[in-house]
Amino acid sequence: MTTQPEHLDLPRIDLRGFVSPVQLLPRLGDHLGLEVWCKRDDLGSVGLAGNKVRKLEAELAHARALGATHIVTEGSRHSNATRAAAAAAAALGLRCTLVLCHDEPKEPVGNLLLDALFGADLRLVGDVSWVELAGLTTDVVRELEVAGERVHRLPIGSATGRGAASFVHAYLEATDQLAAHGVAPRTIVHASSGGSTHAGLVLGRTLRGQATRILGVVVAGEVYEDVPGTYLRLANEGADLVAPGLRVTGSDLELTQDYLGEGYGEAAPGVTEAIDLMARLEGIVVDPVYTAKAVAAIIDLAGRGLIEGPVLFWHTGGYHSMFDPSLAARVWANLPRLRDLRL
Repeated sequence: MTTQPEHLDLPRIDLRGFVSPVQLLPRLGDHLGLEVWCKRDDLGSVGLAGNKVRKLEAELAHARALGATHIVTEGSRHSNATRAAAAAAAALGLRCTLVLCHDEPKEPVGNLLLDALFGADLRLVGDVSWVELAGLTTDVVRELEVAGERVHRLPIGSATGRGAASFVHAYLEATDQLAAHGVAPRTIVHASSGGSTHAGLVLGRTLRGQATRILGVVVAGEVYEDVPGTYLRLANEGADLVAPGLRVTGSDLELTQDYLGEGYGEAAPGVTEAIDLMARLEGIVVDPVYTAKAVAAIIDLAGRGLIEGPVLFWHTGGYHSMFDPSLAARVWANLPRLRDLRL
């Protein structure tokens, strides 16, 4: 068994101010016939929380050390990562430019409204591919550097080795919290896009020498040409930072695209039921872009007897997209108890 070091040497800035709790979900668990807990990374201080804030604690500490004064990153207009980056930059007195794809909304709502409130410069580039988005972001970085800005570019979703290393801390934190309740999770399920959350959780499990199943529910399979290969690279880059000599292999990763549906931000089987059950049984909001797809996986796998409890659902945040008119209308139209209401 690998021994856990007393501390992990990763420079960080505290952006959260507290440790997000773990919470038993008794009513959902009774419904599924399964013990289910939730890691509430949807709760927090800066930027209305989410898993990306953990990554930014490490990434922006690095940016500061490099003398950066301007943060540039890219993503969808629904992106939790860009919203968190804008908020963190505001809290630290850094300028921030966001390059955002997908169709431009008729109203400034959801994460886009928050991006603007946090003072980010928004560059809306239309419905382009992820590859095209990366190229357009490179152009923006060059433009700002020519203008004299000291730019630090964050890759999509803050998916870096530092981001992965930050989730080693997260894994140790959550498993210690559950242990205080006398619980050892058999399965951890989370929504996955950029990859550093999954990479870090797997690395944390490897560091502890545990056998917990960690299932990454892919919600944006088109981001990378080689999804598993990219996740593996992130895990080992994180290992280089906090546990040199430790290696993660491809067989350590478990990813599923079974709940991706029509793609990022698009409809997927089980999403409406997941949103309904979490809200009605536990008073917790999950969103159709990210977290509802992970809950849909838990519900489906429980129904088929393919998941072992105790299960920890890692709530990575992102409920803000529920307030986007297109997504809210889809949920309303597909949930009978809402559809039948007369407003």
